[in-house]
Amino acid sequence: MRVSCTTMSDCLSLRGVSKSYEAGIRGCSAAVRVLRDVDLDVSAGEIVGVTAAPSAGKTTLLMCAAGLLRPDRGSVSWFGGPSRRDGAARPDGIAYAGDRPFPYGFLSAREALEYAAIVRDLPLRDSAARVTHALERTGLAAIADRRVDALDGGQLSRLALAGVLLAHPRLILVDDLASGCDAETAHELVFLLCAAAVEGAGVLIAGRLVPWLASDAARPRASIRLVSLVAGRIEPAADQSIGALRRAAPAVMPARVAELPPGSTAQQNEAR
Repeated sequence: MRVSCTTMSDCLSLRGVSKSYEAGIRGCSAAVRVLRDVDLDVSAGEIVGVTAAPSAGKTTLLMCAAGLLRPDRGSVSWFGGPSRRDGAARPDGIAYAGDRPFPYGFLSAREALEYAAIVRDLPLRDSAARVTHALERTGLAAIADRRVDALDGGQLSRLALAGVLLAHPRLILVDDLASGCDAETAHELVFLLCAAAVEGAGVLIAGRLVPWLASDAARPRASIRLVSLVAGRIEPAADQSIGALRRAAPAVMPARVAELPPGSTAQQNEAR
């Protein structure tokens, strides 16, 4: 299905977004500023990759971009709509994927997607077809009846993207992949994200998947732009070349480093 935003710059727009957290024990805490006056746009048909050091605030950035976390200052707008500080009027067509795609490990992969379709209010008339299509596109059809808590890192990453593809989104935000995701899976997920961008979606990626944007595998040629998150600010990447990404691509995906304090409201990563 071809999806698109209405102009070349209106899928996502962040203006002056800042976010801080309280760190330390009660009575001796201090504010830790994670995002500082962030300006960022994601256009239709474009993939924006965010490079950053561990714990630099990538999750906070994507949660604000998805309307799942309210910034302290600044505003977010989607698809050319009005600027907002919260996601109370977040439009349909936004899909967020993280490294923990579904909380109920006792469900099968198919049941988890069926549950996600219900939670996201997707039309019941074609829910079964959507789930089947998402399983097939992400290579999970053969293990659709396997429990979520029995899936390995690569399969969990596929499941996270399958949940995104259910809604044919216009804006896709990929926070990170499950630890242990293998290179073959990463290549295939990049292929699917490039295909979504070519079809008109805007895509924002942070975390371990970014280096695989340099994949040599045959894939749709989407427009790719790199930015860096440094000291809470967005800057043009020091080296915008795909060659630099290729050199940075690890042979084995490392374990994820938590970027948010325990109990933070930003860990509520259920998205429509």
